[in-house]
Amino acid sequence: MKKALIIILTCTAGRAFAQSAPGELKNLVQQSFSHFTQIKAMETQQRIAADQTTLAKTSRLPEVSGTANYSHVYPVPKVQLPGSDFTFQPVPSENINAGIEARQLLLDFGKSGSQIKKSEAQAGLLGVQTAEAREELAYQVANVYLNIAFLQDNIAVQDANIHLLEETETMVENKLKHGDAIDLDLINTRVKLESYRNKKVDFTNSLQKQLAALEYLTGEPLKDSVHSDFAWAIPPAEDFGHNAAIRTSLEKEKVAETGIGIAKAQYKPALFLNAGTGFKNGYLPEITTPKFNYYAGVSLSVPIYNGKKLRTQEHIAATEAEIAKLHTQDVKESLKKEAAQQHADLSAGLERLQTAEVLLQQANRALTLAQSRYKNGVITYLDLQNAQTSLLEAQLSKIQYQYQLSLAGLELMHLSGQEFWKQ
Repeated sequence: MKKALIIILTCTAGRAFAQSAPGELKNLVQQSFSHFTQIKAMETQQRIAADQTTLAKTSRLPEVSGTANYSHVYPVPKVQLPGSDFTFQPVPSENINAGIEARQLLLDFGKSGSQIKKSEAQAGLLGVQTAEAREELAYQVANVYLNIAFLQDNIAVQDANIHLLEETETMVENKLKHGDAIDLDLINTRVKLESYRNKKVDFTNSLQKQLAALEYLTGEPLKDSVHSDFAWAIPPAEDFGHNAAIRTSLEKEKVAETGIGIAKAQYKPALFLNAGTGFKNGYLPEITTPKFNYYAGVSLSVPIYNGKKLRTQEHIAATEAEIAKLHTQDVKESLKKEAAQQHADLSAGLERLQTAEVLLQQANRALTLAQSRYKNGVITYLDLQNAQTSLLEAQLSKIQYQYQLSLAGLELMHLSGQEFWKQ
């Protein structure tokens, strides 16, 4: 009997020595980063974003192309000179042109620069979004880890109470043999024992589901049992400087701002250098003989009228930037609300846990007294059963409060953007 009580006390004892996140949890998080498909997909998108930035920069590089064409023209103009057999033909009927053409941007007053800035901002946004996805995954793994740890605690408590009730069953059977108990006492004991066993089956079923979820996230089955004897380092209130959602929202603001720059740059002219060289026929006096030729010059493109298209684009870009800023403000206010709620849960949970510890001590003492008095025939079986039920409720309540405190602490760490797997 004392051994069973020791097991119960061990399983439900307060966590006096707070520890950082266990190394096993950190390893599981790192495994999830290399396994989870969504993270792999976002990392691939990052490489595409880098290529898109490189592509945007190529607008400043020269474009060189080779051309070759042939055409037959009929009829062609011919002039018969009076009093002569000579026929003047200014255009050949067989036209040949082969050469190389080049085009180089000289000056566009920020057009290409705006496109490059937008590509870089989009690549930066994708990088932050990937980091946010990793963080979400890490805290998802931590949440499942906590579920497993506290389910194992519940199962351990249930096992200890089953063992305790089995000893009670033996004690009632002995008293029944000596006429100090009735059949109803034994039946009630066995009914409660089966109820405890069924509850253990429920806990075990939930545990198997959480183990399957952890394997889905990390790609590997859990090898060892986990422990809940650690506590999170709770951050101060409203410490959101490293929150992933805020960082993502700020990056979206940058992308929106680059959109305004692109829209404004469309009003500006662009200056190009054009050049080419090759062989071509059609030159007098030997119009059928291809000759070497070249050309070079500049061209200037100036927007004059576009039917309010550019002005509308600029207005849309400015509106999108305003929406991005409002979204950032909404994220900050939402985080502030969630943090306040979690701190309230944390404060209430600590008070509940203190009360639960007192109730657990009293329930243990009451059960010890009830067992002694029942053996001596001072109290009824119903009194003993009530003491056992009170102990189980106190044990499970304490585990539940500890679990709620851990969840609140974990969520506060998530809101502050702490990377516990790197600490």
